[in-house]
Amino acid sequence: MRYLTRKNIRLLLLTLLGLACFIAVSFKGNRQGPFFTIGTLQIPSSTMNGIFSGMMSLICILLILTDYKKGFKIAIGINLLATLNLILGMAMLHSIVSLPGLITNTVSLITLITIYSFYAKLSVSNLTDYITGQGNRRSYVQEVTDHIEARKSFTIACIELEDFKHTNDIYGIQFGDALIKLAANKLESILDKKDKMFRITGSKLAILFEPGESPEERLKSVIAPENVTVTFGSGETQTEITTTISMGAGIVYSHPPYNYTKTASSVLHDAETALAATRNMSDKRVCIFNENMENSDVKQREAEFLVKESLKHKYFFLMYQPQFTTGDKKLRGFETLIRCRKPDCSIVNPMSFIPAAEKSNLIMKIDSFVLKAAMKEFQPILDNTDSGLIISVNVSAKTMCNKDFVKKVKKLIEEINFPPENLEIEITEYSFAESPETTISNILALREMGVHIALDDFGTGYTSIKQLITLPINLLKIDKTLIDDIEVNQTMRDMVDSVIYMGHLMNCEVISEGVEKEDQIDILREHKCDFIQGFIWGKPIDFEEAKNMCEQEEF
Repeated sequence: MRYLTRKNIRLLLLTLLGLACFIAVSFKGNRQGPFFTIGTLQIPSSTMNGIFSGMMSLICILLILTDYKKGFKIAIGINLLATLNLILGMAMLHSIVSLPGLITNTVSLITLITIYSFYAKLSVSNLTDYITGQGNRRSYVQEVTDHIEARKSFTIACIELEDFKHTNDIYGIQFGDALIKLAANKLESILDKKDKMFRITGSKLAILFEPGESPEERLKSVIAPENVTVTFGSGETQTEITTTISMGAGIVYSHPPYNYTKTASSVLHDAETALAATRNMSDKRVCIFNENMENSDVKQREAEFLVKESLKHKYFFLMYQPQFTTGDKKLRGFETLIRCRKPDCSIVNPMSFIPAAEKSNLIMKIDSFVLKAAMKEFQPILDNTDSGLIISVNVSAKTMCNKDFVKKVKKLIEEINFPPENLEIEITEYSFAESPETTISNILALREMGVHIALDDFGTGYTSIKQLITLPINLLKIDKTLIDDIEVNQTMRDMVDSVIYMGHLMNCEVISEGVEKEDQIDILREHKCDFIQGFIWGKPIDFEEAKNMCEQEEF
């Protein structure tokens, strides 16, 4: 049952029909009498021979159309059997009466060879990538589908050149094509005779490994970073560029008992999922797919879909957590928090979609939504009062290191007529690890506009003291994890005291977030922490409550 694919079943049926026609022609050729009788109907023997010969020729053509390689061999075999039978008959009877049939078979043979040649050339054109000379995506689907239908063991590896788009943009398409060809040649050196390589798209290649030596070990030997000289162009325009070629690979092992729901596309998707995992592995460039990755990928896609739908249908809304001065509990402002309410009125925890959004560019759209919505809601309040109320908005590392971020903020400020001195952008220390130069440049530009900068989750370890000293940050936020045990842990208390002292030394104000106990407030007040944020003095509230709070004088 292993090889009974639909294609092979069609080939088998056509072969049996072809042989049946051959036997019928042979039987009639050896039968005496000018007529073939069916009941009272008399059919000339030559007519019946012509019918069966025509059917046999048609079946031979259908065999090639079904599978031009296997079908051609079977069709040629049937045709040669029929031709040999005619020659033997002519020799035994010492007659050339079968000469027309011999000529017909010869013409049929030429027709079969012509059709085969056409399909062979067409197959090379349709199934071959013109740059690498390897199979293309259509060829990949065909080969893997055949393996799945035949229940054959195989391994798929998906390989991608790192930073290909960047180098392609800098040096041009010719360089990119030459680089892809060079990578394909490197990978081809590890293939066995039965293995096949395909170019899926752009810088992405796939290899179908037949059972044998470990594909993982073979791939490791060629995908490590290597300095290469890429030659492209010709004649006077020929150019040589030395660059580093680096690849990552995701592997899927497919062995029986097989998952019948898998297709060529889903196997490739699994390999791409494993490939994506290698981007987060500093010491590993080959990753083997497992079911946990599939579940993680599904959750990622579900979260991304939720974010897109929420942005489109306005499921997102804002909550505001108040911030107070530590000494006299006066309202400093609010930290903006995003929430999601689905159509069934259920509230989605931000932790179920924010991490997923941060893995894609969707987090930048969320940042834009929050920034614009918060400024629009509070603009009327700030416009009608002389309050120094601060509206603090969290911005992701991806947004903060975007070159167009400052322009977008400036445009929003002008459109909404929002006072920049009342806006605070909260960034995390991770922003400096993502793209330090652009982040620092954006901070300086925002400060020139009058916008406040707060450094959130201080103490997580990405920011150096030197960076803090040179940056015009207005506010340091002490992470909740440092506050939790200060009333019972002297070491943590000393740590918090040092952070507050450091902040003041750099002309920054300091706020402690996650404050939940009166004892913690007393300690923070004693250590001269400027502001408090936490459930002890204020949980997140909606805009109407925040608006009413702005009108209060005492809390």
